[in-house]
Amino acid sequence: MYAFNIIIKNSNPNYEEFISDCYQLVSDLERSSQIVPRKHLVSLKGDTITIPVSCPEKNSLAFENGSIYYIKNRIKIENACGNKIQYVLLGREAENLKYKIPTNSSFYILRSGWNFPLFCGDTEIEVPLYKIPKTDHDGEDYDNVYFWNRDYQRLYGLWLSSGAYEQFAEEQLQDPWSDINKKGRGLCTLIEKLTGVPTYYFMHNYRSWSAEKDKQQKCPITSNSWYIDGKTSDDFIAFKCDESRLVSELSTNSTEDEEPLHRRHFNLSGKLLNFTIEAVDFRIKSYQEQKNNENISEDDYSEMTNDILVLKTIKRYLEGN
Repeated sequence: MYAFNIIIKNSNPNYEEFISDCYQLVSDLERSSQIVPRKHLVSLKGDTITIPVSCPEKNSLAFENGSIYYIKNRIKIENACGNKIQYVLLGREAENLKYKIPTNSSFYILRSGWNFPLFCGDTEIEVPLYKIPKTDHDGEDYDNVYFWNRDYQRLYGLWLSSGAYEQFAEEQLQDPWSDINKKGRGLCTLIEKLTGVPTYYFMHNYRSWSAEKDKQQKCPITSNSWYIDGKTSDDFIAFKCDESRLVSELSTNSTEDEEPLHRRHFNLSGKLLNFTIEAVDFRIKSYQEQKNNENISEDDYSEMTNDILVLKTIKRYLEGN
């Protein structure tokens, strides 16, 4: 990965949409996997906005890698503010020094919960969406994959919160015919058609049964045997069915006496976190303060609202309610 500063200087005092358009530019870049999704710091000093981002490669921010929305918004900003957007390379990102985009993958895996939802099945390394043909709106963008991934994360957050919706969320995640999984499987079919690369859908597996029983389970669509001999709960995938294009992992809730493990970590905006009540209170307060920022984008506002709901559910769990 590479660290960049996006620098946008506004020489037009009448450009009222300058800040909101800059936030939208960040959203456009995330939706194509041109930058790693996170809570981005958009800072304004004088007439200049600076946005630190992390990119998969040095040319990730190029026009040809963007959606039609990124291209139009970039042109709009540059014309309106009277300056070209600067993309300043800072160096390699220390946390991901060894990351290299896979090439010539023999199969892909669509799996939510990481920086990017598409993986190389051979190397188990993420593939930015802009490395495959555009999947939505007649080849304009990747919004169908982006919004599926966001919806999946919200459902996953409900499951991890261990609250009133845990059982519902778990059923949705583990049922291949649920709306979220049918949508994901459909995306795999589309990606395979566009790329010619077999594309598998990752199925959630968190069942409180014995490890041996877990290995003996069948593909939930074809009923074929699909356990890969020798795989353990540490492996990225332990099940694979070529006919249904499904993969999965061994349940981390499996034990020899079939007693479920106790969960005390949670998922928020794609990050697994250990929480205390104090930490939850701090995050709720922080998000609420950010929501009061009049320059916040609609997408960020909506995401923060959902994160606050998840945090409040986590807090009730930690308090024993």
